Amino acid sequence: MNVEVRAIGLRTMRDRHHLTQRELARRLGVTQNYIPALEAGTRNPGPKLRQSLMELFECDFEDLFVVVMVNPITKTEQVLRPERSSEAS
Repeated sequence: MNVEVRAIGLRTMRDRHHLTQRELARRLGVTQNYIPALEAGTRNPGPKLRQSLMELFECDFEDLFVVVMVNPITKTEQVLRPERSSEAS
């Protein structure tokens, strides 16, 4: 199984902060073509970029990303969900 981290919430967060793809790329120090690839799920952000995005948008991991297990043979995917705490507040 391969594990991928996909930036499924990136476009929504970028729109919410009124940033163009070009401006976001400039702030992150990546190429302009990288942002649409992240938004489309064809590229997966590495740990440093994930951290930079969470800091830039002041949000949690779950607001931007989803973790997916991909079977390399069948190409089937399973989204991994974080475990919920059973403690009552």
